[in-house]
Amino acid sequence: MIRVQNLVLRFGERAIFNNISFTVTPGEKLAITGRNGSGKSTLLKVLSEAIKPDEGLVEKPKDVKVGYLEQELPTDKGFTVREEIMSSLVEINALHEELKHCEDQLSNPNLEEKKLMYYIELMEDIHHRMDYMNADKIEGEIEKILIGLGFKSTDFERKTHEFSGGWRMRLELAKLLLSRPNVMLLDEPNNHLDILSIQWLEKYLLTYEGSVILISHDLMFVDRIAKRIIEVDRGKLYDFVGSYSAFIDYKKERRDIELSEFKSQQKLIQHKEVLIDKFRAKASKASFAKSLQSELARMDVIEAPDEEQSSIRLRFQPSHPGGRMVIEARELTKSYGDLMVLNNIEFFIERGEKLSFIGQNGQGKSTLVKLISQVEPPTHGVINLGHQVKIGYFAQEHTELMDPNQTILEVIESVSLPAVRPLIRNILGGLAFGGDDVEKRIRVLSGGEKSRVRLASLLVQEHNFLILDEPTHHLDISSKESLKEAIKNYKGTVIVVSHDREFLRGLAEKTCFFADQKVRIFEGDID
Repeated sequence: MIRVQNLVLRFGERAIFNNISFTVTPGEKLAITGRNGSGKSTLLKVLSEAIKPDEGLVEKPKDVKVGYLEQELPTDKGFTVREEIMSSLVEINALHEELKHCEDQLSNPNLEEKKLMYYIELMEDIHHRMDYMNADKIEGEIEKILIGLGFKSTDFERKTHEFSGGWRMRLELAKLLLSRPNVMLLDEPNNHLDILSIQWLEKYLLTYEGSVILISHDLMFVDRIAKRIIEVDRGKLYDFVGSYSAFIDYKKERRDIELSEFKSQQKLIQHKEVLIDKFRAKASKASFAKSLQSELARMDVIEAPDEEQSSIRLRFQPSHPGGRMVIEARELTKSYGDLMVLNNIEFFIERGEKLSFIGQNGQGKSTLVKLISQVEPPTHGVINLGHQVKIGYFAQEHTELMDPNQTILEVIESVSLPAVRPLIRNILGGLAFGGDDVEKRIRVLSGGEKSRVRLASLLVQEHNFLILDEPTHHLDISSKESLKEAIKNYKGTVIVVSHDREFLRGLAEKTCFFADQKVRIFEGDID
């Protein structure tokens, strides 16, 4: 269905893809994985023809329709949700226009018999195409997909600009699903979905007859959807047939082999270099030394395997433990105008507890986090902070508070504890900022990169109460695993808001479920 052959793409001196080839067959479900910055999203852009390669081919039959969900939102057109959906159904709308044209022509009593037969046959063809596309059932399909992605029926007539970026991204996903492409290219499709919507999308994709090529850092989502894994690593592709869990075992074996081959070659190179140094000055051995030099020049040097990010241990800094009571809330209520989000909430959090906040979007998780961190006041009730409690709060919107003219390194150094400064480059490496990346200025970073910088700032400061609102959104899988270990090993109190089921599994001692303006607290993790 899609054939990639000898693909080469460079950004300046850097080779993003170096002579890569692969084929995607009809109905295949595969995931593209790799470290942040390895070129995963770029590969989807190449497959969608948004980027042209420097060399090589991307081939697909002319009748193959490709749908692409990218991470950037299009310009808002001022439509309602329903109008936005309907305007995206280009083929169905075109068929309706053709059908209307045929009906107009056939209503002409003076139409020639030859043209009459032509328009009758054309109408039959249009009806066949509309039947294939379920055009007469499209209203029901629109409702099913929008409800599945978390919209309410009352949302359908609301203007799209009234929704947050996350909800508008859901709308883009709905438009893509309704377009019924032969191939779906999905770049982080579940980044803005709650757990129920993720589960709905899983079921939808598993029964979808077309091909799916997806990028996701949600390990459970990838494991359930993909039956083939393509890893992008330093310009090369590694192709594996099987689940992501099986791929991890394969990758470890592959890296062990690569490391062994690298060490063997380095030992051979060092041995030859010793002989060259020893014999190059002796006239009788000069030709032998020259021969060894030629051998080294012709040798295909094996690249050293990258150090896995997961091997760089992230760690939150220890702090004074504070009092036994961390947070106490009584009769807590929060409204925005006429919209009540939380109603008469009461809870008590003790020192050292780890809690996860789960529930559908819009049920008050982030609102309660803002109340606890004292970013917003409650409408009614009180929330008391314990003795010597020092909060470290992570939220996506906080990224805009950083000085755009500072480098990543300067931002982190400016907030770091003195004792942690020698470790800053290692910490940034664990969040996929390696080498010269730390010298990038904040103004040139993507939203995801800014989020990782903000997370790094928490790792170099002293807190005894961490509040992490969607901390995994822009982390690759190895960085996410490292963060999870850091939270588990942290001695302070933690609240994590997340829709990532694998990340939450085994992390919290209590799970807080948000629904209908209330919070229900259960012992144990998400399972």
